[in-house]
Amino acid sequence: MQWSQIKTIFIIFFLALNVYLVIQYIEKQGQTGANVLHREESTIEDQLAADNITYGKLPDEDLEESFISVEQKTFTDDEIIELNKLKNQRTTTVINKKLIISQYDKPIAISKNQTGDEIKELVEDTFIYSDEYDFWNWNKDLNVLIFFQKKQNRPIYFNNNGITLLFLDDNDETLFYVQTMLGEAESRRERQSLIQPIEAIETLYNNNELYPDDEITKVEIGFHTRVPLDDGIQVFVPTWKISVNEDRRYFVNAMEGFTFSSNETAFVEEAIETIIDRVELLEDDEILKENIISFLRGKLDH
Repeated sequence: MQWSQIKTIFIIFFLALNVYLVIQYIEKQGQTGANVLHREESTIEDQLAADNITYGKLPDEDLEESFISVEQKTFTDDEIIELNKLKNQRTTTVINKKLIISQYDKPIAISKNQTGDEIKELVEDTFIYSDEYDFWNWNKDLNVLIFFQKKQNRPIYFNNNGITLLFLDDNDETLFYVQTMLGEAESRRERQSLIQPIEAIETLYNNNELYPDDEITKVEIGFHTRVPLDDGIQVFVPTWKISVNEDRRYFVNAMEGFTFSSNETAFVEEAIETIIDRVELLEDDEILKENIISFLRGKLDH
């Protein structure tokens, strides 16, 4: 066989091989593209189901809200007088007309078996405007009952200027409480539609905050601090709170869609430090000052 014939055979062979490899590559790319397209077209409901992430009935109304701005409330002289008429108060002090500290005359026993509603019912007559606060949680690390103030009938999450903290002793009995309050709320923008709850869940899922077999136990709307302004006014944004497995809480900005989380214990510790700073300004009740500061510092050192 002449060399020219052999060369022709090799050329034909390699051409055929290249054609075969090109066909295989095109088919593989087509399959990959189809898989990617399928993943892109699958709904968040499908993706959650594939990971066995469950949720109950979600709020289905078309919500519209706006940013709100609020200043910290200054308690009036009449309101301070009303404090002394409340049940079960031994001593009540108001610092700069913004921070209430009140010691209980008779301790109120709190049981770990009680629901949040039952706890609130036990103590609601012992601090003013209690109907404007929601029970949030019993922080067992610091043994504190946490109440968040509401605006427009929605809780404001983790804001030091709108909380009531009830401090318990080692027997889970109330010793004293501190209370701050926010004033009247004003809308800062036109009302706009909020992202839907399933979109908030999708944001968590895409950020890898949800895991296979998780159960989304509750989804509700509230407000969270967006930005504090230099003049002391704070701006709050509508926020979805998403509870997972009863022990994890996430927050999704209901207008802009970004997520954030809050460490409850760190929040209370920061609140305690602020309370200590304010109590140290007291000049006319050294015994109260010493007892409160000593107790609170003990909480931080615990």
